[in-house]
Amino acid sequence: MTQNTTFKKDILYWRFSAYGFLKNLRFFDPFMIIYLSGIGVSYTQIGVLYGIRKLVAFFLEVPTGILADKMGRKQSLSLAFLAYIISFLIIYLYPNFYLLILSFTFFGLAETLRSGTHKAIILSYLEIKGWEDQKADYFGHTRGWAQMGSAISSLVAGVLVFNTEHFNNIFLFSIVPYVINFFNIITYPKELNTGKASKKKKTESFNSEMLTALKNPHLIKVIGNSTTLASFLGAVKDFIQPIMATFALSLVFIKDIGSEHQRIGIVVGVLYFIIYFLNSTTSINAKKITKGFSDQPSYITVTLIAGLVVGICSGIFYEFNFVVLSLISFSLLYIIDSLRKPFIFSYIMDDTPSDMTTTFLSIQSFVSTIATAVLSFLFGYLADHFSIGEALVIVGIMLLVLYLTVLMFYHKNKKKS
Repeated sequence: MTQNTTFKKDILYWRFSAYGFLKNLRFFDPFMIIYLSGIGVSYTQIGVLYGIRKLVAFFLEVPTGILADKMGRKQSLSLAFLAYIISFLIIYLYPNFYLLILSFTFFGLAETLRSGTHKAIILSYLEIKGWEDQKADYFGHTRGWAQMGSAISSLVAGVLVFNTEHFNNIFLFSIVPYVINFFNIITYPKELNTGKASKKKKTESFNSEMLTALKNPHLIKVIGNSTTLASFLGAVKDFIQPIMATFALSLVFIKDIGSEHQRIGIVVGVLYFIIYFLNSTTSINAKKITKGFSDQPSYITVTLIAGLVVGICSGIFYEFNFVVLSLISFSLLYIIDSLRKPFIFSYIMDDTPSDMTTTFLSIQSFVSTIATAVLSFLFGYLADHFSIGEALVIVGIMLLVLYLTVLMFYHKNKKKS
């Protein structure tokens, strides 16, 4: 099929964008750590909960990847959103550690059912329309709308906390956009359910394709590049919330406005709105911003190292009580991650047959999941026994040294071959 120069913003473009926008209306996201620590859950236990959520996804990643191809992508996504809703209800109704484990288990199930599936739906649509060469730009746009959803969600969450003076209500309100998205998904066109060149996979087929991917050193390197920074951010991103809360309570000009919860609600909501708004703008304009980088592998490597460095700097600034600089550095970590994602996905997809798209995305998510789980456990423990700032520095340096060591051996072996 003849390739078009640009994609069109048709009705499915807006529905795909609406999916990401509604998915990210998680009103609890800006306050999860604040809420959990407020009901007596330690940072180590929070690390356990986050790790469990990822490990559930780890154990179910392969079967759910196959399930998406067997039962259909729309059905897989629909089940994911039902699992999310159950998770929200449990954490709202039963806020104690042991039942939180059940809530985070359902959340992990939802994450793995959703993982890579919607991307595969979009890829099928791009193939049908002949827009495969536009996938990096297209995903930048849809991710931009998702980030805008996070931005709006933060403001709404701040207002909800200010009005109710409670953090638990935001879990209940989060159900509404997920119900809307459920109906958005189940009414997608039938031809996107399996993909243009999709085939139902047996377990042995998946294992064969996984072995094929793991025999390709180039793809292993790309998967490593894509998962390192994402795993770091996934493990530590919510722990910026106590830093934001500290900043909120230090603002003299709002000290007479409402209760501590209300001040934290408004300030944290506004700060997250700024971060996500910048992320949204970055994602939509990622192609323009990165125009000067013709060498995609070098771009991925440079941005990974930069992301780890600013994460380390955020921890250092916080330890020396430069809270504003710490927050700015952490915001840069989000922005760098947003600049990377559309291009990493495009880079991987260029080397992946369309009929194993969902399976290959499951392999990538599989690696990212286990790495994030381990880092969540580690970060929670370090934050409890040292501080959040020191934990950022320790984990950041550890990953940076590990990545540079692996990169050195990779290039050394490449020269030999």
